[in-house]
Amino acid sequence: MNHLALWPTALEALQALASHYGPAMDEAAAEVGLASPAWYGWLLPALAFEPDPMSTDRLRVRSPYVAPQLVDERLQDAAEAGFLLPVAEGEYRLTDDRGRQAAHRVIEAAYARMAPLQPLPSDDLERLADLLGRLVRSCLAAPEPPGKWSITHSRRVDPGPGAPVVVRIDQALSDLAAYRDDAHLAAWAPQAVDAHAWEALTTLWRGEAATPDELAAKLARRGHSAAAYGAALDDLSRRGWVAGDAGGYRVTPAAAEMRQAAEALTDRLFYAPWACLDPPEAGELEDLLVRFGAGLRQTA
Repeated sequence: MNHLALWPTALEALQALASHYGPAMDEAAAEVGLASPAWYGWLLPALAFEPDPMSTDRLRVRSPYVAPQLVDERLQDAAEAGFLLPVAEGEYRLTDDRGRQAAHRVIEAAYARMAPLQPLPSDDLERLADLLGRLVRSCLAAPEPPGKWSITHSRRVDPGPGAPVVVRIDQALSDLAAYRDDAHLAAWAPQAVDAHAWEALTTLWRGEAATPDELAAKLARRGHSAAAYGAALDDLSRRGWVAGDAGGYRVTPAAAEMRQAAEALTDRLFYAPWACLDPPEAGELEDLLVRFGAGLRQTA
């Protein structure tokens, strides 16, 4: 079968699962004094980075679109609140008491919500976990590019084979999402463009914004100002990738072709390890993912 149909289905299943445990994680975070969404970008990644410290630069390897000053502020705020311990200039670790306890409490809340879920018969859940686990191992063994930064760090918080089956499925889907990020980063890195400019180009390409103000509003979670997006659009204009002015920009035909090529390369890099599944197994995986997501949505 065509593997290109599988990741959107898998992502829908992951999102359906997250709708069950996401609120529980937010509630657990709030109970220890963490407000969403500020903790999303650093609390659990801090565990994934261990034994290495966490820094803005390291966090932005996988999330390069976020403004560095926003990441700096969140890390500094967390340190002031006692969740992080500065260990060097711009580097932090979880504090042994408040920080580590908060991270584990949030994870445990997610696992407790997932453990009793039964969106498929038990044998089907185990089969889904097995197929996804094979994909993850194949991604880890695949030649570079892409690199393995995101998936390697995702694997560091793996709960292990003794975890409830739905928890293992969530981990595998999260690992694959991380590898998708690795693949996309590898696909556009040769363009040597600032990350927020690349995302601005993508947003214009998708028809979701046309001006610096619209970009700042659409991508507010990234922490960049309209002026920063204006400067990014100026750079894209000099490259011949966009045309227009502050009243409205559009992607040029050459840039649209380049952006589509980057998307196609992302798919090629990402799906190469999926060859570990033969066509019947790929079809089985699709069926399991569809039914898994449907079962989760019915009980949401």
